[in-house]
Amino acid sequence: MRKLLLWIVMVAAMVAAILGGTAAFLYSRTGADKLPQEPVQFGGQDLVSNGWSWVIPVLGDKVTKTYESPTNLTVQKLGTFTDTTPALTLPDWVTSADVQITAPDGTVFTATRSDCNTYTYTQNGDYQIIVTAYHQNNGDNPGEAAGWYAYRAAYTMAMNPKVTLSSERAAQGSIVAIQLSGILDGEPSVETDLGTVWFRKTASGYMGYIPVTYNAEGGDHVLHLTCGSLQKDITLTVTRTLYDTVTVPAEEDVGGGEEFRNAIWPLYTTGSSAKLWNGRFEAPSAGAVSIEYGATQMTDGARSGQATGLTYAAADGETVTAPQAGNVVFAGTLTLTGGTVVIDHGCGVKSYLYGLETVGVERGQSVSTGDPLGTAGTAHSLIYELRIGSKSTDPQIALDGNSGLQFREYE
Repeated sequence: MRKLLLWIVMVAAMVAAILGGTAAFLYSRTGADKLPQEPVQFGGQDLVSNGWSWVIPVLGDKVTKTYESPTNLTVQKLGTFTDTTPALTLPDWVTSADVQITAPDGTVFTATRSDCNTYTYTQNGDYQIIVTAYHQNNGDNPGEAAGWYAYRAAYTMAMNPKVTLSSERAAQGSIVAIQLSGILDGEPSVETDLGTVWFRKTASGYMGYIPVTYNAEGGDHVLHLTCGSLQKDITLTVTRTLYDTVTVPAEEDVGGGEEFRNAIWPLYTTGSSAKLWNGRFEAPSAGAVSIEYGATQMTDGARSGQATGLTYAAADGETVTAPQAGNVVFAGTLTLTGGTVVIDHGCGVKSYLYGLETVGVERGQSVSTGDPLGTAGTAHSLIYELRIGSKSTDPQIALDGNSGLQFREYE
C-alpha cells in the first residue's frame, strides 16, 4: 500500500513537473508578437501607442502573460492638414474604441468605434486626438490576447472652404449635389431660382441637393451660397432635354383639387433633415413605363399638361413597393389621385406614389427599399414622382443610380 501511495505521489510530481515545464516553456515563448500588430491610423498616418495593457492566454485561463505600459503624456505630432479632413482608421482587431477630439477653443468631441468619423470641423487651429482601442476575446480563439492600446496625437487644421458641384452642367429633370468642405463657421444656404436646397451634415462639411425640374430655364444659373463668413457665387448651366409628346385621353373632372392641395402641398416644405436613402432607387412597379417624365401630353390635339413623374402600366392587383427607405408622411385616398403614399427620404427628397387601388401603410411608418405600400388597380394610373421641395425631378435618373443623390453619399 505504501509503495502504491509512493508511486502515485511520484507520478503526480512528474505530471506537475511536466505541466510546469510546459507552462514555463510556453510562457517564455509567448512574446509581444502575439499582440495585435496592425496599426491604428489617423489622417493616413500610423499612430504610435503611448500606453497599453494586454493579457495573453498561455495555458488556458490558468496561466497568462501580461504586457503593460502605463499611459504617458507623449504627444505624437501629425503635422498640418490643408486639403482633406483626417479620418480615423481602425483595423479589424479593434472591437471597441473611445475617441476624444479637443478643438482649439477647448470644446471636446467624444465618440465610439461606430461614430468616430462624424466630427465636423468648424475652425482652423491646433487639435488633439486621444484614442483607446480595445480588443475583447469573444471565445472563438481562446489563445487571443485581450486588452488595449492608447494613442495621443496633435495636428493642425488649415483648410479653406471648398465648394464642389456633382456636375457643372445639368439636364432638365436632374438633381445636382453641392458639397461644402473645409473649415466652415456657419450653416449653409443657397439662393437660386431652381428651387429650395436642403443640406445635411457630413464628416467633411455639408451636402445639399439642387432640383433641376423639367421646365427650368436653359442656360447659366447663378447660385449664391452663404455659410457663415463664406459668400460665394457658383454657376450651374442647365441644358434642355428633348421630351417626347404623347396623346392621352380626356379625363373626367372629378374635383378634389383643394383636398389635394391641403393634403400634399404642406409636405413640400417639411421633412427630415437627415439622409434616409441608401444607394440607387428602385422602381415601385414591375410594369413598363407608359409615360416618361417630362413628356408633353396632348388631348384632342391640344396641349393638356406635362408629366411630372413616371406613369407605369401596372398590372391590376400588383404590389406597389417603396422606391427607397424613409418615413411615410402621407397615406390615404384622395379624390384626385386615388390611393396616395408619400415617403420622406430626408434632405427635402420625397417619393409621391399616386393611383394605388389599396394602401397598406400608415403615416409615421418607416419603410425600407422594396417594402410593400399597397396594390395597383384600374381606377387610376400608377404615377411615381420624385421631388425636392416642390420641384419634380426625373425618377428614372435616380433609378439608374446616376442622380446627384448618389454623389459621394457615403462621405
